[in-house]
Amino acid sequence: MASFSKVPIVIITISTLLLTCREKLAEPISFFENYDLQSGRFRLEARKTDGLAIDNHENFYIDDPKILTKMQQQWIFRYKSDIQPCGYGYAVYLKENNKTIKQISVNLDCEYMSGWIYFPKEFLTDHKNHFKTLK
Repeated sequence: MASFSKVPIVIITISTLLLTCREKLAEPISFFENYDLQSGRFRLEARKTDGLAIDNHENFYIDDPKILTKMQQQWIFRYKSDIQPCGYGYAVYLKENNKTIKQISVNLDCEYMSGWIYFPKEFLTDHKNHFKTLK
C-alpha cells in the first residue's frame, strides 16, 4: 500500500524534470534588442491568426513605453521548444513609427514562437490589462 502513495510524487518529480530540461539556445535572443522603447516611437501589435484569443482580445497593441520596457526585460528567450503540430495563434509585430521592424508568430497554448523557441504565454497574458483594441 505504501508504494502507491509514492506514485504521485514520482509523477510530479518526473514532470518537473522534463519541464526544466529544455534545450538551451546557443545564445539568448532578445526580441526587443536594444531599442529605445522610452522614445514613444514603438508599439507591439498582435493579430489573431488561429485558435482562441486572450480573453476576447483578437487584435491589439501596446504602446505604453513603460510596459514595452518591462516587456523588453522579460522577452529574452533562452530555450528551444519541442516541435509540435499546434500552428500559430498570433502574429506579433514590433513597429517603429508605424513601420514593421520585427515579426514573429506565437502559439500560446503550446508555448512556442517561430523558430521553435520557447515562448511562455505569460509574456503576453501578463500584460493584457494594457492591450488596446487594434482597428
